[in-house]
Amino acid sequence: MATNVVDPPPKSTYSQGHSEEVIASHSARTVSNSAAFLLPHLLPHFSLLDIGCGPGTITSGFCQYLHQGHITGIDPGESVIAHAISSHPSDKFSNLTFETGDVLEGLKHEDETFDVVFFHQTILHLPDPVKAMREAKRVLKPGGLLAMRETDTLNWYPDFPGLSKYNECLDKMLRSAGAPGLFSARGLHAWARQAGFDRKQMVVGAGTTVYSTHEERQWWGKIHVGRLRSEAVGGKFVSLGLSSEDGLEEMVGDFERWIEDGDGWYAALQCEVVARK
Repeated sequence: MATNVVDPPPKSTYSQGHSEEVIASHSARTVSNSAAFLLPHLLPHFSLLDIGCGPGTITSGFCQYLHQGHITGIDPGESVIAHAISSHPSDKFSNLTFETGDVLEGLKHEDETFDVVFFHQTILHLPDPVKAMREAKRVLKPGGLLAMRETDTLNWYPDFPGLSKYNECLDKMLRSAGAPGLFSARGLHAWARQAGFDRKQMVVGAGTTVYSTHEERQWWGKIHVGRLRSEAVGGKFVSLGLSSEDGLEEMVGDFERWIEDGDGWYAALQCEVVARK
């Protein structure tokens, strides 16, 4: 007799890992540069859940705005949650909690717990964005807010061949794990509608991330050189057949050229959505 094989539910993935270079770039994220679009919607007593919080620098930044409420950051990565906890002692952040959790496996929180659920650079790594948003909707209170900010495109000038190749490899690496990858954030609002949010109750917009000074190019370029020389990114490019070792060195060389180019700059399109339950 034939038996039906049921595939296991998808799990959250983070293809880039949590190397020193990745944590360094994520630790530069703050409420002001990554969540300003949400601030006009917040009230001091709100409770907020940050899904995919990483090292928690944005998460902790909400404390000053929600000083009468509570902020919870979750991430499936045990090491990065340990980093977040050690970096934010409870005596300084009394209304802040960090815990491990996977939105695609189901949150441990009860229905209608939070006033706000926040995603930042997380959806593009998830194999099932709509399922994640449905789970976010479940834990939102009536009238609560789903807020999301995700990168759609990465733009470099000069557009050296190695930088274009890096974008291509990064996108393919993300998609190899079943995630939507780059060029998908422009559909955030459509996914939210599929998850049960009303399009008429959404604010859809966009922002940018720009690095143009020599100091910014040094910092951002060296982070990418470090990623390319790490097993989590460069090693994965090679193991997936996306690049050869020589190809990695060509990318590294072009990042170093970009750092020193006086006309060099980087701009990323950040798609932003606030949807009310």
